[in-house]
Amino acid sequence: MQFYVERDVPMPMRDGVILRADIYRPSEDGEYPALLTRIPYNKSSAQSTGAPMVNPIQGPERGYVIVVQDTRGRFTSDGEFVPFYTEADDGYDSVEWVAKQEWCNGKVGIYGNSYLGVTVRQAVVSNPPHLEAAVAYLTGANYHQGWTYTGGAFELGFNHRWAIKLALGAVSGLEESKREIAKKHLTYAAAHLQESMSYLPHRNAPGLERELVSYYQDWLDHPTYDEYWKSIDTTQKASAVSAPTLDITGWQDLFSIGHMDMYNALQESGKDIPKNEQRLLIGPWAHESYMGYANDRVGDKVFGPIASSAAGFVGPFIFSWFDAWLKGETEKLKELPLVRYFDIGSREWTNADAWPPEGRDIKYYLHSTGQANTRFGNGTLLLDTPDVQCPDSYQYDPLDPVPTMGGRIQMPEVQEAGVKDQSVIEEREDVLVYTTPRLDRAVTIAGPVEAKLFISSSAVDTDFTAKLVDVEPNGYCGNVTEGILRARYRDSMEEATFMQPGDVYEISVDLWHVAHTFKPGHRIRLEISSSSFPRWDRNSNTEVHPCDAAREDMQIATNTIYHESDKASFLSLHVVE
Repeated sequence: MQFYVERDVPMPMRDGVILRADIYRPSEDGEYPALLTRIPYNKSSAQSTGAPMVNPIQGPERGYVIVVQDTRGRFTSDGEFVPFYTEADDGYDSVEWVAKQEWCNGKVGIYGNSYLGVTVRQAVVSNPPHLEAAVAYLTGANYHQGWTYTGGAFELGFNHRWAIKLALGAVSGLEESKREIAKKHLTYAAAHLQESMSYLPHRNAPGLERELVSYYQDWLDHPTYDEYWKSIDTTQKASAVSAPTLDITGWQDLFSIGHMDMYNALQESGKDIPKNEQRLLIGPWAHESYMGYANDRVGDKVFGPIASSAAGFVGPFIFSWFDAWLKGETEKLKELPLVRYFDIGSREWTNADAWPPEGRDIKYYLHSTGQANTRFGNGTLLLDTPDVQCPDSYQYDPLDPVPTMGGRIQMPEVQEAGVKDQSVIEEREDVLVYTTPRLDRAVTIAGPVEAKLFISSSAVDTDFTAKLVDVEPNGYCGNVTEGILRARYRDSMEEATFMQPGDVYEISVDLWHVAHTFKPGHRIRLEISSSSFPRWDRNSNTEVHPCDAAREDMQIATNTIYHESDKASFLSLHVVE
C-alpha cells in the first residue's frame, strides 16, 4: 500500500508549547485508528523509522496512521526537556490531538521502548479518554528504583552514558563562549566512558555540569525515594488506568523490574479491564536487543530464532494487540497468553495465567568454615540450616572495586550486556562464593530471587551485592540475576540510617525476577560482595554521599556475612514444578 508522510506537523500542548511530529498515513482518504510514539532521540532517526518492533512504514499497510513525535525540548519540538516530568500532560494532550484529526476514527494506541516507554507509562496513568490500548517495552515504571537507583545505589553506567548522550544534543543551546568547551568535554567523555565514569567526585565529572544536564544533578540530589520520585511513580497511579497494556521486557534488561512492579500494581489496584486484560511477555533479552533485526544472542548465550527480539517475533505480537483493541478483532486476544516467559536455562517458552506462576519458595542456606572467599573456598549452599559456624569476611576497597561482568547493563561502549562467564570475578578475595553440590535433578525457578543476609561492617555504610550464577559441568559460570543494597537504606528507601560498626544487621538484597532452569549436573551458586563497577557507583564506606566522595574520602571496609543457627543467611528461590 502507498502512504503519505507529513513532516514536522505542529501539535500544540495545553501550555502553548508546540511539539512536532511526522505522520505516516495510508494513501486512501478515510478515518483510521492511530498509533502514537513519542521519542527524545529524533523522530526521523533510524531508531524510529526503522524500528524492528513497530516500523511506522508498516503501519499504513496494516490500516493504521502512525504518529512519531519529538518530545518536548528535543530536536524539532519547542520547550525544555526535563525527563519524566512533562510526559503525563504532553502524553494526554498528544493522544487527544491525534483523536480529533480528520484522518483518525477516534481510537488511539500508544507504544514505545526505553524512554519512549516512559512516555507510554505517563500517558496511560494520565488516562486520556481516547486512549484504547498501550504497549510498553523494555522500560521502567518507578524511575527511582530500577532506573536511576537500584537498592539505593546509583545506576552509574546507564545514567552517566545516557546523560552524556542527551547533553550532546543540548550543547547548541549554550552561550557561544561555553559551547566549545562543553562540546570538547562531552566528546571526550563519550569516547572514554570508563574513564569518565571513574572520575571523582563523580558529581563533578566534566560534561555533567548542572547547566548542561540539570536533571542529572537533580537525580544525584535525590538519592532517597522522596516526593521528587513519588510524584512520577506510575505504579502509585495504577488505579487511574483505563487502557489495557501489553508489557514486553527481557531478563537481562536493566528496566525489567519496572514491568513486574507495574503488573503487580495493576493486579492489586487496577480497574477490571487493565487488570484482567493486561499481558506480560518476557524474553531473554537485554536492553539493546530491540535494535537488532535478528537478535537471538544475549551476551555469550545464543538462544536461537524462537527467542529473537526482532520484528518477525515481537512485531506481530504487538500488532495483534492493537488489532484487538483498536479494530475490534477481539479473537486475537485468545492468541496472546496472559503471561508468556522464556526460561533461560531450558531455552523454552512457557505460558502462565499470572506472574509469578504458582510455585513454592525454597531456601538454600549459606555454609562455610569461614573460608568462602573465591570459588576455590569452601562456601556451600545447602537446604539444611547451619549450626555453629565461623562467619566469612572480606575487605571492600572502593578504589579497587569488583568489576561489572555482563548482566543488566546498558553501556555497550564499555561492556556487553547479558550472560558472561564469572570465573575471573570469582577468583577475587573480596568475593564470597557459595555453591550447591551437583544437582541430580533439574531445579526450575520463575519469580523473585532474594538473599537474606546477616551482616556487619567496620564502616558506618557500605554496599552488599548478590549474584545468582549457574555453574555448568564444563566450569562455565553464567550470571543469572543480581542485586545490590546500600546499607544505609536497609530499613527504608525513604530515609538513610547509618550502621554502628561491628553490630550485626539482617538485610534483604533483591535480585529481581527471573525464569531459569538449573539442569541436572549443574550447580547453583551465590556470589556476595560489595561492588559492581561501573554498573553501580562506589560506596566510599563513609557518611559522605557516594556522588560527592573524593579520592581521599574512600575508605576500606571489612564486611562480614554470618551463617549460624540464629543468624541463618539464605538464598530464596521461587521454584515451579
